[in-house]
Amino acid sequence: MERRVGRQPNVLLIVTDTQRTDTLGCYGSPFAVSPHLDRLAAEGVVFEQAHTPSPVCMPARCSLMTGTHTPVHGCIENGVARRTDLALLPDLLAGAGYRNIMVGKTHFGPVPDSFHVQHVLKGEKGTESDDFYAAHLRAHGYSRASKHPNVIPEDLFCEAFLTDTTIREIEQVANTGQPFFAFCSMLSPHEPFDPPGRWATLYDAVDLPPINYVPGEEERHPPHLRRLLGLEGTSGRTGQTGQTGQSETDNEGEPRAIHRGVVNQERVDRERRLYYGGAAYCDAQVGRLLGYLDQAGLRDNTLVIFTSDHGTQLYDHGFRDKHNWYDASWRVPLLMRLPGVLPAGERRDFAIWNDLTATILAAAGVELPSAQGFDLLAPLEAGEQSPRRCAVGSLYKSCAMATQRWKLEYYFEEGTGRLFDRAGDPLERNDLYASPEHANVRHALVEALLRWRSDLLDVQWLVEHTSSGGPVARRTALLTGAMRGTDAERRLSERAEQIDAQFAGGVAALAAPARATPTG
Repeated sequence: MERRVGRQPNVLLIVTDTQRTDTLGCYGSPFAVSPHLDRLAAEGVVFEQAHTPSPVCMPARCSLMTGTHTPVHGCIENGVARRTDLALLPDLLAGAGYRNIMVGKTHFGPVPDSFHVQHVLKGEKGTESDDFYAAHLRAHGYSRASKHPNVIPEDLFCEAFLTDTTIREIEQVANTGQPFFAFCSMLSPHEPFDPPGRWATLYDAVDLPPINYVPGEEERHPPHLRRLLGLEGTSGRTGQTGQTGQSETDNEGEPRAIHRGVVNQERVDRERRLYYGGAAYCDAQVGRLLGYLDQAGLRDNTLVIFTSDHGTQLYDHGFRDKHNWYDASWRVPLLMRLPGVLPAGERRDFAIWNDLTATILAAAGVELPSAQGFDLLAPLEAGEQSPRRCAVGSLYKSCAMATQRWKLEYYFEEGTGRLFDRAGDPLERNDLYASPEHANVRHALVEALLRWRSDLLDVQWLVEHTSSGGPVARRTALLTGAMRGTDAERRLSERAEQIDAQFAGGVAALAAPARATPTG
């Protein structure tokens, strides 16, 4: 690792759980209640094509901690442990002199001692775990397990409590002159959909748009997706969907949200209104954090990053879960503010969570060559576009890439995938993978994605375990020493732009013989 010269800002990373981009007005949502996040967007940079490296909690959070993709850190799905020998973000920040504060949900495996302050939640909101939040609620006569209707007052509920705790811990270090990294990790708007107080009725009079669903489409989802969601011969998650052979009620005896292609609109809208109310409650807590930075004089030297680990379908395409590559689950909000360094009120396109690791380290003056993410600070400060020109990620035994124009999903076991025209089909309803007219663009995307996947290397391991020997070993040692985790990312980004340019001319260009294009 190499230190860079420059002032070290504080870092406040605010992460929600399961938040879609349509919960924010700054992403164009006409119904979102998000005044504080919209303010943050106006004062900083909005990434319109931010994606999680894996659309599920634990793999994404392990990527944040390590700066690597799931095939490298090993956590390819929830319940799979990550490797523990990789360099971690808080370890490197501690080495650079930061005081690290962890408040809320971790879900990335063992919490390192380099988080000097640890207030860690155990389990989700709906569980009766014994942790610091449970002790807080017991002191006020409430149970930690929550559901709708939520009896816990909003000023005592989870996100307000996490915000209070984060502010208190920042106060302890703010006047010492030591820079801090505060990770405020909220549980909402993840289910159970249980916004407290006024937030439970905030959307009662709001007309929500129809869900993005074609009756019966859940029966046509790829086998890999159906297995992850429990749609192959099982009832799946409560209220999730309704395939042939299911009862008309869920495990709690309530009518299913979607059964045999028929939407129970009352249930769907009730759940969605609670979900968006929970997101608005999180927005209010972000407002409290921003207000504290202003009041404490910390605004101008604090890099604020807001994002979410993944989105959720919320019945779009027939189910209420993540574990898929649809935009509603894979795309995430990402806002960044650092006054005097980052431009205000500007927009960029692509970023993934791996880039956050590299960016936070760059702000601290630390370089991690093995990180499979780009530093976004330097190009943003220079007024340039994002160095990432496409999104890419892995989920269990599949991977996907999204360019400006195209999205490709690829499933290794089946040797097939799905292809969507993001410009012509933003609702992702028309799979073009088997279309003869799109054969050339499909071939180009498949080749680019699989080359990226085969190009992924554990650079940290290779550098740490390479030694010189004979002539060939000495030559390869030099090559290995020059490796960077971003090598595969850069090559894929270059190829993505070439593909978009090559197949920009409609069906005629798609059907034309593919030309050989250098890939770097």
